[in-house]
Amino acid sequence: MKMSSKARYGLYVSVELARRYNNQEIVTVSSLAQATGVTEKYLEQIIALMKKAQIVVSSRGANGGYKLTDEPSNISVGRILRAVEDNLQIVDCIHKDCANGCNCVSRNLWTKLQININSYLDTISLQQLLEDNL
Repeated sequence: MKMSSKARYGLYVSVELARRYNNQEIVTVSSLAQATGVTEKYLEQIIALMKKAQIVVSSRGANGGYKLTDEPSNISVGRILRAVEDNLQIVDCIHKDCANGCNCVSRNLWTKLQININSYLDTISLQQLLEDNL
């Protein structure tokens, strides 16, 4: 499984918002772009996905921007990745019909691997990710 740039940048944005969470700071897209090195236009697309998943909330107006909806310790990396990625599946045939159907000798392997990957990602909080990178 290869993560897209949306996944990487979604985590960058999340970590930046987590850094500012205790101050209840509303962070502008331009500030996030500057902090992460990602263009504002691309960040707006990623943040829209995060907003839809209720990871961030927006504030309009002259001082508008974004902040996390919950404490960083309550937001998992898995939740963020699933919000911004189109698909976290390691192979398509786990949830779709494939040429071999249920006779595929590796289907159970892929299913268990995907479950373990998602379970692991759900054990890592945004707070842990932030602390690991201090």
